[in-house]
Amino acid sequence: MSDDIIYVDSYDFDSRIEHGFNVVFFYSQWCSQSRSMMPIMEEIADEYYDVLRVLAVDVEQSADVANVFAVDTTPTVICFKNGYLLERITEANPKSVYTDLLDTLLYPEE
Repeated sequence: MSDDIIYVDSYDFDSRIEHGFNVVFFYSQWCSQSRSMMPIMEEIADEYYDVLRVLAVDVEQSADVANVFAVDTTPTVICFKNGYLLERITEANPKSVYTDLLDTLLYPEE
């Protein structure tokens, strides 16, 4: 697992998403799609390290956070800016789906 991914739980979730651009990866340990997405999230954390943070939330350990954002499918990726939800993508997708979305959100004029 990447050192660039920040693992958060119910206690520090709100404070972590409060500032800046954050990509939150909601996963579960038993889900094969979640496990297949982890390398993609690590690459995104590495490639976008200067403009965003990738946070990971285990939905079983932090069910209250998952419930607040109606995460009923893993993996789910939600993008936040300064605490506000911008976009969400459910289920596993190719890396390009995430990078295209991030590029659109981060660099809208380009």
